[in-house]
Amino acid sequence: MVKRASKSKLFHIFILASSVCIGTLFGISVYNIESQVYQAVAQSQPIVVFPQDHVAHPNFAAEWWYLNLITRSTKTDGTSEKDLGYIISFSRVKGVKGLLSSRYDNTSKTFKEKTNVGDNLSVTLINSKYLLVKYSNGATSMTLEEKPIGFDRKRLYKLTGKTPEIGSFDLTLKERTVPLFGNTSPLLWGGSTGNCSGKISVFGLNDTFYYSIPDLDISGIIIDIDGVTRNVKAGKAWIDHQWFNSTPPSDWKGHYWTSFHYTYSNSLFTQGAHQAVGFVSQIYSSGPRYTYWVKRNLSGKNECGVGGSMAVSNYGTSGYPTKWKAILNKSASIFLLGSGVSFSDTQIFKPPVGPQFYEPFASYTGTDSGKAFIGVGVFETHLKK
Repeated sequence: MVKRASKSKLFHIFILASSVCIGTLFGISVYNIESQVYQAVAQSQPIVVFPQDHVAHPNFAAEWWYLNLITRSTKTDGTSEKDLGYIISFSRVKGVKGLLSSRYDNTSKTFKEKTNVGDNLSVTLINSKYLLVKYSNGATSMTLEEKPIGFDRKRLYKLTGKTPEIGSFDLTLKERTVPLFGNTSPLLWGGSTGNCSGKISVFGLNDTFYYSIPDLDISGIIIDIDGVTRNVKAGKAWIDHQWFNSTPPSDWKGHYWTSFHYTYSNSLFTQGAHQAVGFVSQIYSSGPRYTYWVKRNLSGKNECGVGGSMAVSNYGTSGYPTKWKAILNKSASIFLLGSGVSFSDTQIFKPPVGPQFYEPFASYTGTDSGKAFIGVGVFETHLKK
């Protein structure tokens, strides 16, 4: 982003028992943009407006449509259950268009990633309403297509494509929870509850536009890198769209970012409403600044706010965090305490420009307003021990 247990033998991303030993949405740019210096372009846009802001903003130096996906799948005969995580990012960085694709296999703890670079990225609106993002470059292609909202008022996306790193997809991403009343706006970062604008400060005042679409259930087909067709048994997805102009100051060190989906039950995939939360904090030599959180509640209501902290409690052999704690504040009072544990410390991205960064899938436990939850999500940083 500007941003998007202990090493347990079990991924347990979709049937997370309360006995899972854990300490708790996106993502960073495919080029780790915040570590670079760009010429800012003056903009006067006050807030994020839909549907027009789903598409590209060419006057901004960097932009991406970023997806975190965690799936539990089986072979078509129902055998060989496997947990696979994916990070996909369509990007445009200083005129260079690209697609980041990655695959994490929790059975083998293996990780593959690559940023494909080319000039074949298009972003349009279907019928002036629905997002369509396409990338193609030789054997690599990916399409994210928003479908019309049905009578249930849930957002629906198709994600299809093929890359050497992931195999191929034919997936449906559908919102689980929407408000009973009111609008169905995406989750806007920046501002406070009831006044979320979609603008945040990263390196300067209101220099970044940012919204998320969380709480997406995944279904469909994966043809894995070994050629085996797998049915998605369960899954959760988080989509970020972000565009900005940034010039990091000399005392900026990095950031901590996380997003996760969670439930009060003993399974993340029981019927009923879920919740989702995202958090980011920029770290400077003097300490954290520009801390934000967003939340999709059980009712489907969107919230946003400022205030909170992220603290690392353990580092792995790679030097990156493997355990951390997040504290979120609302009106100066703590409302959410979450502890996260990465599934491995192998998920290290090495973009073609800028330093490498670390974005592992993770388990979460904690309390929301005093009520215990379990969850699964993604953590991101390039800050090492």
